[in-house]
Amino acid sequence: MTAPTLPLDAIARVMRQHLPAARLEHFATDARLNEDLAIDSIMLLQLIVHLELEHGLCVPEEALLEQGLATVADLLALLRPVSAEVSG
Repeated sequence: MTAPTLPLDAIARVMRQHLPAARLEHFATDARLNEDLAIDSIMLLQLIVHLELEHGLCVPEEALLEQGLATVADLLALLRPVSAEVSG
């Protein structure tokens, strides 16, 4: 797998396994997290935690506070390897 597709696959995998209420039939990079996928703020936090624990990815805390996450593409743009968060 190439690096750009890995985080997208990880998001889809975590949603399938841990967010059964999400509307995965609408999953795409341009899908809106709330309106299309039915992911609320609590589910978004669960998604981020599982991405970190299971896939070694995280969203830097300051990015969560500074930027709104509206789409899957927005989340992809913020995802970083956990090691980059620790060292950076």
